[in-house]
Amino acid sequence: MAFTSAGIKKPNIGVEGKFSLWFLSALALAEGDIRLDKFTNEKVRDPVIERLRAKVNAELVTELKLGARVKVTMKDSTVFQRDRTSPKGSPENPLTFQETEKKFRDTAKISISENGIENLIKHIQDLEKLQNGRALTDIIRSESTI
Repeated sequence: MAFTSAGIKKPNIGVEGKFSLWFLSALALAEGDIRLDKFTNEKVRDPVIERLRAKVNAELVTELKLGARVKVTMKDSTVFQRDRTSPKGSPENPLTFQETEKKFRDTAKISISENGIENLIKHIQDLEKLQNGRALTDIIRSESTI
């Protein structure tokens, strides 16, 4: 799956970074996380990221199906390896509420005010108490920055 959807070895523009295992790997190594605001033209051309990206070798590991294997070989030949059998966010490996909240904040900030994000999270935490979804849609409509 990743080789068909993220097979761009050398992205030239920010949006191509979303479709590059090599860029995504280098970005995660260099900065520790991957967020929407990092898919910029400047970031895919960042010399640190480019040097790391050139060291990434991606291979299909068929026995892991939708999982992944990360193997890092250091200059002194020390090897660090970890397999993940299920992608993060899948039913077998779900996001915690805190991880979901962080991802939501990162994504929503491009179109919803900080106040709106806080209100939405508060309402979502109490979702069982809502009579209907109107409160959520009202917040989105009134707090949208687009």
